[in-house]
Amino acid sequence: MLSLFLCTLILIIYLCMFFNFKYTARLTVYISQVILGFISIILHIGNHTFPFDLIVVMCIGVILLHIKHKHLMQTRSSALFLKRLYYIAFKLMVFTLACFYITFSPIAINVIFLWISAIAFSTAFAFICYLSCSSNFSKNNPAMDFDIILVLGAGIFTEQVTPMLANRLDRALALYKLQPNTYMLVSGGQGPDEPISEALAMQRYLISLGVNPDQILLEDKSTSTLENMQYSAKMLKQHFAIPPKIVCVTSQFHIMRAIRFGQKFNLKLAGVGSHTPYHFFEIALIRDFLALMYQYKTLLTVYFATLFFICIIAFWHIPSI
Repeated sequence: MLSLFLCTLILIIYLCMFFNFKYTARLTVYISQVILGFISIILHIGNHTFPFDLIVVMCIGVILLHIKHKHLMQTRSSALFLKRLYYIAFKLMVFTLACFYITFSPIAINVIFLWISAIAFSTAFAFICYLSCSSNFSKNNPAMDFDIILVLGAGIFTEQVTPMLANRLDRALALYKLQPNTYMLVSGGQGPDEPISEALAMQRYLISLGVNPDQILLEDKSTSTLENMQYSAKMLKQHFAIPPKIVCVTSQFHIMRAIRFGQKFNLKLAGVGSHTPYHFFEIALIRDFLALMYQYKTLLTVYFATLFFICIIAFWHIPSI
């Protein structure tokens, strides 16, 4: 019954994200949803039951994502993106089932395969939650009055911004037009293969679209998302006597990791996600999902250790063939 209650809560969160409720576009909501699912998985292993309720909820979550983003089937590039993403999901599912099948073999290490299959299943669940939440950020428009729009950079190859970076700037520009007196902080340094800093390219792009140069602050030293937040926090302290209200704009797949890093430097960020080109979208999603989960390594360590302990207990109740 407890697992069913937890799955009901997870389903409610999925539905809230489907309808783009603003309060669900938060990192804490995502982590809370993941924790609820992890507890449900532990309960099922401890009770020697199959997690049918959680699987049903996960399937509903995937269906809701398809309905919400039905436009993905309308172009070849987006349809190919879905095909590649589902191929990766299929391989993870086969791996999970193969490990679970081995647990029924009368060998001494079958408890390890039960543990690995549980971890793989947990990964699939957390990734679906990640897709739902990041999707919500892409539809998010902050209701609060904000003092500054923080736009994170992305790699450039010439002195012009790339399509992905242009998408970030266009989304930031739409917010700027809502509050023309706000400041914009563009953050991005110059990599070894970049002709100019990302911040300078971003500044030029915004000026060409009518943004007042005096309202654009440049942070041109950072070379990673962590440094984006670190150096931006220092600049904001120099320009604002009191902590400003910040809207962070970056790609949809990247926004939650950016918010997590912002928390490390006491930045209270509202997040807005922009569109990402489809030709590498699945790689970007998986990479940032894993990078985000690594930021909660203490939580994962406790969960994996608890999962292993529960698997050892459940091992003695797995029938042999």
